[in-house]
Amino acid sequence: MHSKRWAVSGMVCLAILAFSLPHGFAGAGPSAKTGSKPAPVPAAAGPAGVRPNELGRLLILEYHLIGAPEAEWRRTPANFRKDLQLLYDSGYYPAPLADVVSGRLKVPAGKTPFVLTFDDSSQGQFRYLQEGERLVIDPQSAVGIMEQFKKEHPDFPLTATFYVLPAIPPKLRLFGQEEHIGRKLQYLAEHGYEIGSHTYWHQNLSKTDDLGVQKQMALANQAIQSYVPGYPVQSLSLPFGVHARNQVLEHDGEYQGIRYHYTSIVLVGSGPAPSPYAAGFNPYRLERIQAGDTAWGPGAYVERFRKNPALRFISDGDPATVTVPRAEAAKVGKLPPGMKLRRSIESGTGGRRELGL
Repeated sequence: MHSKRWAVSGMVCLAILAFSLPHGFAGAGPSAKTGSKPAPVPAAAGPAGVRPNELGRLLILEYHLIGAPEAEWRRTPANFRKDLQLLYDSGYYPAPLADVVSGRLKVPAGKTPFVLTFDDSSQGQFRYLQEGERLVIDPQSAVGIMEQFKKEHPDFPLTATFYVLPAIPPKLRLFGQEEHIGRKLQYLAEHGYEIGSHTYWHQNLSKTDDLGVQKQMALANQAIQSYVPGYPVQSLSLPFGVHARNQVLEHDGEYQGIRYHYTSIVLVGSGPAPSPYAAGFNPYRLERIQAGDTAWGPGAYVERFRKNPALRFISDGDPATVTVPRAEAAKVGKLPPGMKLRRSIESGTGGRRELGL
């Protein structure tokens, strides 16, 4: 276990929060609408000629503050851009958390899916600027950086899950800028981002009773839906990474007639997530990689996977099939309906043949 402390100025985020980060391996994340079935894409070699391995691990990245200076729980805009460029250059491909959890991944052949998540809904994640009579997204905020990166790299459809806090002090809650809260949440919902819950006011769930846990979930959802009516809140980020005593209530419950149901729960780091096709995959215990230039940060795991490509999830490019090394086939869990398992026999890094199971 690693004990970490998050010191945050009042103008940017919450306050001082104590975290305890495990540095093991675990987890992954909700689902999106599926339309007509895409045409199968021929499986192609991934990095260094590595063949598809959809039992490999993937990265769910965890960001908090976006601003200056760089700190343990703060990433500068320049470094956030650097992270995106590294992922792009290294053959990674953005995936909605929902697609990982559902197993309905739409990732080109040879690419590795990754997920972006942001906790606490601080202003540096999404800020508006007034330019004359126009309101524009701050290009130095996380949303502004992602939108610009997508324009520059149209083959890299960035998205992210934002875990928001509806009931902390004004000017801090829901990305700050009280007059723009509704506009921001609506923008996220309309532009392919996901809005998740970080509870109502960042309650340590282990320090409240069953009713308190349900109150935190239900009121958070109600607050989000007051700005985006009918929005389906599907994912939870556990405050401090701490579970409630009754863990079922973290994802299913009711308070004053307000029901909630989450399909995924993310933790506070700190290892790569298992494939959603792996036996034992648990969408309610999804570990994440804490952003930063550390031995357990995104860059470090990109490098580890480069040196050990067999550990890395490599897509076969076909959303209707799951391709795994023949020797690993017994490790596959229950697949989503309609998906076909294929196993490959490697011959070095060049040829291979696939056998349906």
